[in-house]
Amino acid sequence: MKVFALKVLALSDVHGNWRNLKKVLESEGYDMVLIAGDLSDYGGRVDKVVEVLSNYMESSGKVAFMILGNMDNPKLLKELSNVEGVLLLHGSVAKMNSYLIAGVSGSLHSPFHTYFELSDEDYRRLLDSITKELSSYNGGERLILLTHTPPYNTKLDLTYDGLHVGSESLRKFVEHRKPIITVCGHIHEGRGVDNINGSLILNPGPLFRGFYATVDLGNEVLCTLKSIM
Repeated sequence: MKVFALKVLALSDVHGNWRNLKKVLESEGYDMVLIAGDLSDYGGRVDKVVEVLSNYMESSGKVAFMILGNMDNPKLLKELSNVEGVLLLHGSVAKMNSYLIAGVSGSLHSPFHTYFELSDEDYRRLLDSITKELSSYNGGERLILLTHTPPYNTKLDLTYDGLHVGSESLRKFVEHRKPIITVCGHIHEGRGVDNINGSLILNPGPLFRGFYATVDLGNEVLCTLKSIM
């Protein structure tokens, strides 16, 4: 028998489209919101996006767990650190009920030299910090991983050119830690669901184009890809 205890809204690649964000936030009730980066449109201001998000989370009494993407200025790690209703993760872990949410911001280096890019070695060090932090918990919690870049060699890191551009360090982390789900973005054409050794990987698709997903968490994990009608 399937029993679902928590409903999650999974978003990525907002790219400044606060109107779509507002529509999705108000469309259904959620227990948790996960945002996998790229709040801004090519490094632009994110004031309105953050305002919409914070107002909704504050009024609903919920918390949004969020990371930054490659289009977001790394300065936002500090600037958004005290936003009401929003918890920004980068190489760190937060807890909600019986779930641990680990997050890594930014993306791998690209030919486009965008705002927040890291090497795979940078990812490895951040994931090592997460692993160390996870050891302080009792082990009974279920792990959720939130990243902008997808893990390497899945359907979700495959570009139009047929190249896998995900992070090998992220893949190794998923293989070892086995989160119940990894929510990522970055590759707009990589929208979908895949798995690594049974651990689910979800790219909800770019919200600025109207795509998002819901995740029902319980004794099973159910991902549903959706779009704004």
